[in-house]
Amino acid sequence: MYIKQSVKKPTGASPGAASPKDPNVTIIDVTDILTFPERDAKGVRMIGNFVLKEGATMIQIYMTASKIKATFESEGEEDAISFKPKFEGEHPGDSLEINEFIQNWMGRDVVIIYGSCSDKDKRVFGSPCAPLQLKPTSQDDNEARKKVFSFEQFAATNRVPGFYFGSLSFTEPTPTGVAVTVTKDTRYKIASLDTTASITFSSVALEHGETLSLIGSGGSDPAVLSPDDSAPIAVILKEGASWTALPNAVIHLQVFKAGAKTILLEVSRG
Repeated sequence: MYIKQSVKKPTGASPGAASPKDPNVTIIDVTDILTFPERDAKGVRMIGNFVLKEGATMIQIYMTASKIKATFESEGEEDAISFKPKFEGEHPGDSLEINEFIQNWMGRDVVIIYGSCSDKDKRVFGSPCAPLQLKPTSQDDNEARKKVFSFEQFAATNRVPGFYFGSLSFTEPTPTGVAVTVTKDTRYKIASLDTTASITFSSVALEHGETLSLIGSGGSDPAVLSPDDSAPIAVILKEGASWTALPNAVIHLQVFKAGAKTILLEVSRG
């Protein structure tokens, strides 16, 4: 629930100055998304990780950092105001690969994730219900040789772009049995089982506040994650409800460090 509060001047000598952008912009095909992160009660911060369908990964496109432009506008009559985000960027050159990208991504519904060099979070433009689509132009003359990309959202939405603190997915999730060793990866696919067993955690290398995601594989008697606040790595689940690793079931657990104690707290499941 959002509680009304004042917004003070941001810290720093010049908080409104332009922030250098990460030139590697992440793109997700909406049809590849298994679970899309929920937003917290205030409606902006996204919790959990993007989890993609088996065999799918995100891709990245290099865009000239100083030419990246991410905006949104509001439109509509009284009592019907909505947002329309727009993401723009430029890719230098006229390579075969960038032309193939344009040819094969035209008409696809996408989500854009981009970051800056001064913020820990990333921003998310688009959603499965209100995706963006590519509208490219090309320039090849005495002044420049480049592709100009505009990703526009045709469906209006009542939400501003999201603030994302989760991970990016360029590889398959790490396969694991029921005894999970959490390294720096944030996504783990639980093996399918013919005889059920409890999911436990032997160690967690993630930092306080990071989120790990478990993905189920099913089996005739799938693995189960149950709440256990007395274990060396405690697991606390919403309403004490166990999670069953059914095919493509997902649960997101946030890491809390309390001295020597590590706690995994459920933030969402799907």
